[in-house]
Amino acid sequence: MKLETKHFSRRFAVGDIHGCLNTFRKLVEDKIQLTKTDALILLGDYIDRGPDSAGTVDYILELIDKGFNVFPLRGNHEHDILCAHNMLDNEQLYLFYRLRFKSSKLLDRVTGLLPKYKAFFEKLPYFFETEDFFLVHAAFDFSKPNPFDDNADMLVMRTCRNITNFTNGKPIIHGHQPFYLTEIQKKIESKPLCIPLDNGCVYNKPHKIYDYRQLSNLLAFNLDSYELFIQPNIEQMK
Repeated sequence: MKLETKHFSRRFAVGDIHGCLNTFRKLVEDKIQLTKTDALILLGDYIDRGPDSAGTVDYILELIDKGFNVFPLRGNHEHDILCAHNMLDNEQLYLFYRLRFKSSKLLDRVTGLLPKYKAFFEKLPYFFETEDFFLVHAAFDFSKPNPFDDNADMLVMRTCRNITNFTNGKPIIHGHQPFYLTEIQKKIESKPLCIPLDNGCVYNKPHKIYDYRQLSNLLAFNLDSYELFIQPNIEQMK
């Protein structure tokens, strides 16, 4: 999806939020001090794992309603809850998301996914192409004939494959796969064709796979200055 952004004063991309509402709000209001002349592009995965998925989506909708230029993409978690809503019994859906993802406030036991969240998730595009960047939740597979038509890859791939002249030299900004902060900073410094922005904000306790001490930050990346804004997780995680 084409997105014209050059007329904005500043342009930011933000990685996976995963229900960390307070951290997200702190990043937007204090760290980058978002104004109505800026653009805020969100890379998906607003829900699940963190303490307030519904509140996070409500805050995104509030910013849009107040006239801020917020452009949210679809993540695999938004896509998955839509699929689950269509496949599961509503009681099962409610219990699953309450126990597995702590996201039951998005749902009703009787009707399933609440209408305002369903409408929001359904409208989310899979990627943006600006004048100078591609932004996507996960990645593209450029070995395929039509990489921009493969929605599944854009939601779940762990790395961009076979980056070629499909992008015309435009870097790809993505989330989905947590990277340690030092790795992200080094990549930004080298200005590669693939820049990750998921620092695993939601992982602020010992984890069986990741070293949480190198994670648990929510990142905003200035597309013009290549400046990285870092907001540590401030949630009370259970």
